[in-house]
Amino acid sequence: MGADDGRMSDPVALEWRDNVILTRDLVVPGDRAEFFRRVRRREFVPIFRGVFVRAERWSSLGNDERYRARVKAAAASADCEVIPAPTDASGSAASAISVDERPVFSNHSAAALWRLAWIGDWPKRAHTVEPIAAGGRSNAMFIRHTSGVPDDRVEIDGLEVTALARTVVDLARTESFGRAVTLADSALRRTLHPIEGVPRTLLTRADLEGELDRIPLRHGSARARNVIEFADGAADRPGESMSRVSMRVAGLPPPQLQVELVGASGRIWTVDFWWPSVNLIGEFDGKHKYMEAEFLRGRTPQQVVYDEKMREDDLRAAGYRVSRWPWKVALSPGAAARHVGRSRAAVVAPAIRQCAGLLSVRGL
Repeated sequence: MGADDGRMSDPVALEWRDNVILTRDLVVPGDRAEFFRRVRRREFVPIFRGVFVRAERWSSLGNDERYRARVKAAAASADCEVIPAPTDASGSAASAISVDERPVFSNHSAAALWRLAWIGDWPKRAHTVEPIAAGGRSNAMFIRHTSGVPDDRVEIDGLEVTALARTVVDLARTESFGRAVTLADSALRRTLHPIEGVPRTLLTRADLEGELDRIPLRHGSARARNVIEFADGAADRPGESMSRVSMRVAGLPPPQLQVELVGASGRIWTVDFWWPSVNLIGEFDGKHKYMEAEFLRGRTPQQVVYDEKMREDDLRAAGYRVSRWPWKVALSPGAAARHVGRSRAAVVAPAIRQCAGLLSVRGL
């Protein structure tokens, strides 16, 4: 695909296209031979059959970026593809459907392009939505969903993508509760915390419910509705979303999210979780606090550790109890029950003993 054909005019998409080599474009035998010599020297990495990416660029990408790269490479290779038409009841084939139009990316691919939070590995193939008449022929590069192409679409990185609400609902119907809640939390949070380069949205839980109602009755609707009802844009990170899911499965009382509390110094701190009935603060303690530039803000990891300690000391001095947990607790309902349960019991037990003592003194 040429850069001047108007199909991928977005600068980000064009920059990425310069790093993709489609072997079908190498029509001169000498050029093909030289290219595959460079492949053997590991200068290029195959990501699909006949689709290669510069190794230097590939090695610089994280997991989310690599999946977006796969989606963009799939888009680059989609020109002039012909989908075999489905046969009718008499066994006759209708006219083949030429995919000359831009593919509309959906499901996992749309989530990645929307920069939504994801737990676990991304798939290898790109996901698109197709007209029902297209027959849904998937292959090694594309998984095609014949649910019909929605009118409400956006453009991200030069690619057409399902709208945010449709993206969340599509995955909430098929993914595990934890993955889907993490995704939905991330989408709802986007309203107040937009990401540069991604369309601004004002998504609400009502929007998700409305989108689910608009989709014809299909498998997974009840699952999606449970996800939507539990989703909360106040969850700040995937670890917090998964902590919420584990707490729910474990039967723990739901905490308040992202609450501002005053420390002994008078300084206001925002905490991940708070159970006001037992005055307990919960903090998901992921590596992002000590490694990502967004949280470091020019500080060293050692300085961040020290600052976190001062923050916790200030809250403890104000009378709050603080419980921290890592990913292994966030991902395990049993571990969450034991960890948070012990912390709650440490608060509740003294109060119970004090109450029992008062009743004994009063002869009750």
